[in-house]
Amino acid sequence: MRLDHIGIAVGDLDAADELLGRLLGRPAYKRETVASQHVSTSFFDAGAEGAKIELVAPEGATGPIQKFLEKRGPGIHHLAFEVDDIEAEMRRLAEDGFELLQEKPSRGADNKLVCFLHPRSTNGVLVEICQSIPGGMTKEENAQFWARRYAEEKTGWDIGYPSPPITNYLDKLKDKDLKILIPGAGNAYEAEYAWQQGFRNVFVLDVAAAPLAGLQQRVPDFPAEQLIQGDFFSHAGQYDLILEQTFFCSFEPDPATRQAYAKQMHSLLKPGGKLAGLWFDLPTGTSRPFGGSREEYLSYLEPYFNLLAFAKAPDSIKPRAGNEFFGEFQKPA
Repeated sequence: MRLDHIGIAVGDLDAADELLGRLLGRPAYKRETVASQHVSTSFFDAGAEGAKIELVAPEGATGPIQKFLEKRGPGIHHLAFEVDDIEAEMRRLAEDGFELLQEKPSRGADNKLVCFLHPRSTNGVLVEICQSIPGGMTKEENAQFWARRYAEEKTGWDIGYPSPPITNYLDKLKDKDLKILIPGAGNAYEAEYAWQQGFRNVFVLDVAAAPLAGLQQRVPDFPAEQLIQGDFFSHAGQYDLILEQTFFCSFEPDPATRQAYAKQMHSLLKPGGKLAGLWFDLPTGTSRPFGGSREEYLSYLEPYFNLLAFAKAPDSIKPRAGNEFFGEFQKPA
């Protein structure tokens, strides 16, 4: 377990937000409402690595925070500790005699699954355990979201052919035996191109079934076992090369998810393996594609990789000219 945040109950979120912002000398980085818990929240970076302060205010006249304020007034409400596997941790705590307030984890704020422990089993302190949801959605929500996008033909990212920066990179590779992963491949034109160029160890990973079926239909001899429907963050394997086709920019842009992306890319590569491809040079924004700056991308990737190249792509298609970085990173041997 590691400290994730300290929750403070407040009656007026705007006033408390302004006060804490002045105290810390920085504004909140996120505000959201959790309707199922009848609360609105505001999150601040607490200054320690990964630790936050959460202001929690009631929404309406019901809910646990409203009851807390009526009984105790504003103040510290709970301590939250992040875990890697919340269901396993719930089982461990229950077996050790701690009283859980719920049988299953629920969706909380800040892209977390949460579970609360009764204060009578934790010396009078309400304790929350939480697990980050990479990508901002559970695996089931993520799969359903992308399945709907394909079913409704809402595929604005699809240019209908392989992206030139990727094909030009592949054309320079001499070793056709490289084991290549293309995650979040969409309609996988790049995988089709690689296959046509003689790369036989190409694996395509996507959470949605439709693009994998489309590739199989276009390229009947592409091995079915190399078409993987699954979650990127749960995928296990070892690859020589991972091709990035703005996959990063499909995830909700919270720091925890972006850090998890870099960590997972590192774990999927063999020592000396490379991550190469495209990242959008766009403002982060509030809808897909979520962009970023060169400095931000490198802040996530350089702790895990040696930087070989990261600059504006000179061969982007015309509608994306000037808005794509081409990068190449290598996992230390």
